[in-house]
Amino acid sequence: MMGKSCLTEISQLMCATGGKITVIQHGQTSELSKQNIKNADPREMHVNNPIVNFEEFQDSFNDDDEYE
Repeated sequence: MMGKSCLTEISQLMCATGGKITVIQHGQTSELSKQNIKNADPREMHVNNPIVNFEEFQDSFNDDDEYE
């Protein structure tokens, strides 16, 4: 990338004192929150998953706020 090597989950680097350095756990996780759902554009979501009516899905999360 931009003339430099990228570090990925399968990367192996040589340690300056000997041995190899590998990625055991990348530490990045993806978690969907209610705020992500509320902020999502239904038109974009339809492109990714045309089977789901995303506006109805968003509305179901808005209804849940009444009970919190």
